Amino acid sequence: MINEERVKELCHMAVFDEHSAGQCRQMGEYYMWDYVGKELVKSFFTGTIAYLLLFLLWGMYNSRMLIDMLNGPDLKALVGWVLLLYVVFLVVYLVLTAIIYCVRYVYGRKKLRRYAEHLKKVRKMYNREDRMNR
Repeated sequence: MINEERVKELCHMAVFDEHSAGQCRQMGEYYMWDYVGKELVKSFFTGTIAYLLLFLLWGMYNSRMLIDMLNGPDLKALVGWVLLLYVVFLVVYLVLTAIIYCVRYVYGRKKLRRYAEHLKKVRKMYNREDRMNR
């Protein structure tokens, strides 16, 4: 006879495996700050590339003004502003990355806990059934 409760638990587990297992698996393998730190390192490089692309687009759009600035006497001031904007951009980008991945980690760990609870229920059902069949 089919155990409906076990089928429900197995369906919950199958849905998790289909939709969330890949994302949540990393959250089960790392501590929170290791996971967030790994994502911050990746975001540092992607943020730098994004800033360079944004600066390149701005430079292409304002090429006349950029050439005038490069030929002017305030080249050090221009470099200072570019670096200051880079640092501000990167700090904001990394803070947002840390917040987002902390929230994702907490949410993913909750999903993993629910999955473990379903797994325990199924295991208990199988153990109970084994004891009854002996």
